Amino acid sequence: MNKIIGYIVFAVLMGCVHSVLAAGQHADHPRKDSTEIMYLNVDTGQSVVKWKGTEMRGSDSHEGTLKLREGRLELKNGLLEGGYFIADMHSITVTDIPESDPVPRRYLTEHLESEDFFYVEKFPTAGFEITHTQKLEGNKVRVTGNLSVRDVTKEVEFVADKTQTSEATMYKASFIIDRFEYNISYQGSYWKRITSLIDNNFVDAEILISVELVANPPNNY
Repeated sequence: MNKIIGYIVFAVLMGCVHSVLAAGQHADHPRKDSTEIMYLNVDTGQSVVKWKGTEMRGSDSHEGTLKLREGRLELKNGLLEGGYFIADMHSITVTDIPESDPVPRRYLTEHLESEDFFYVEKFPTAGFEITHTQKLEGNKVRVTGNLSVRDVTKEVEFVADKTQTSEATMYKASFIIDRFEYNISYQGSYWKRITSLIDNNFVDAEILISVELVANPPNNY
């Protein structure tokens, strides 16, 4: 009987020692964080920003594209966490007027580049920086960020769709901005802005922006 009691006491003591050692080991050597953060460079050759503006409450429209200078996406455990992209405003093109009509195509392009609209000589880039994301159902994510055009930066929010392949990660999204909020309008004298019938009455305020980002994974991914 004494031997049995001795074995029980020994087992209890060893259990306590093991617990103390385990606790000490955990305190000295915390468990490694399994969070995986990955930075993906945006492929500027495959990515594109598309724009569409309308006239007379949508009865007519023009559209075109912008190329990207650079961009990067931040993924945390495979989910979009942050990132940015910068568009080259000098690359603005008109796509709804065919190249066979070079005069009106060139005229509209030069007008968009002018001070009346994007003023690309003074503001050669536009950019977007992600400030917050929220995972939605499926491959959708709600993105909040700061859009900078001309001399204005404002917060915008939209839902992006993700497509994943073995070669690239792709996000597509569309949102509408009010061009007057970004000073994309005739910037001459007060009298000129007030009396500009074309700008204030014929060209609609809304511009549809569609973004297609293609990001390449790192070599070791």
